[in-house]
Amino acid sequence: MNAVEQAGPTTLVVGLGNPILGDDGVGWRVAESLRADLDDPDVDVLCLSLGGMALMEHLAGYRRCLIVDAVVSGAEIGAVQRMTAAEMADRSSHHTASVHDLSLTSALILGRQLGVDLPDEIHVVGIEAAPEFEFGETLSAAVARAIPEATRQIQAWLAA
Repeated sequence: MNAVEQAGPTTLVVGLGNPILGDDGVGWRVAESLRADLDDPDVDVLCLSLGGMALMEHLAGYRRCLIVDAVVSGAEIGAVQRMTAAEMADRSSHHTASVHDLSLTSALILGRQLGVDLPDEIHVVGIEAAPEFEFGETLSAAVARAIPEATRQIQAWLAA
C-alpha cells in the first residue's frame, strides 16, 4: 500500500450521549438513523458515551469526523446547529466536555501535540436540548422531531 491509500474508512460519524438520559440520547438516535440508511464503506458510524481523551482516541486515523450531540446553548429546544470543532470551542455552553476530563478542544490540541493522527476536518451537529436531563429512553417531542433534519444535514455533509 502506498502512502496515499488508507486501510479503512476515512470518515467517522459519532453519536454522543447517554441513551437512558432522555434528550441526552439524541446523538445516538441520529447515528442510528443515519446508519440505517447508509451504504458507504468509507464511513464508520459509532455511538459513544464518552468525551475528552477517550473520544479523541476514537477519532485517530480518520480524515473527517462529525460528532452529533445534545447541546445547551439557549436556542429553541430541537434546533439543529452545525459548527466546526473550533467554532464549538468558542461557544460558552457545549456538551462535548466533561468536568471529569478534558474538553474535546483540549483533547484535540493535546492529541496533535503528541502526534496522534487526528482528522483535519471535525464538525459538530448539536441538537438543542433542555438543560436538565431526565432518566428514561424517551426523547422530548421537540428533540425527537429534530432527528430527520440532523440526519439530512449529516447526509449532505457526507456527500460534499
